[in-house]
Amino acid sequence: MAAKTEPAKLARQARDLIEEFNRVVLDDAKDLSAPALSEATQALKSLVERLPQAFEQTADVLEFLAKSDKVTVEQGDPKTEVATTAAELRTVAADSEQLGKSLANPASSLFLMGGR
Repeated sequence: MAAKTEPAKLARQARDLIEEFNRVVLDDAKDLSAPALSEATQALKSLVERLPQAFEQTADVLEFLAKSDKVTVEQGDPKTEVATTAAELRTVAADSEQLGKSLANPASSLFLMGGR
C-alpha cells in the first residue's frame, strides 16, 4: 500500500508553486503575451475555485475529529473552540468563493486579448 500524502505537504507544494509562478511572471515579463497571461489567469481562477471546498472539508473533518474526542485545546472548551474555528473556516470558504467569482471578469477580458 502506498504511503499517504499529508495534507500540509500538498498545501506547501501549492504554495511553493505559486511562489515560483510569481517569479516566472516577473522574470519573463518581456517574453510573455496576453494569451499566455490569459491561460495562466484561467488556471489561477480554477485553483481559487477549489479553495472553498478545501476549507469546507477542513471544517467538516475538524468537527468529525471533535465528535470522535480527538481534539484537545490548551485553554477553553474543545467543543467551543472547534465550533468557532470551523465557523471561521467556512467564512474563509465563502470569501474565497467570492474571490473566484471576482476573477471571472479579468479572466474573460484577458481571454479576448491577443498578442504581438
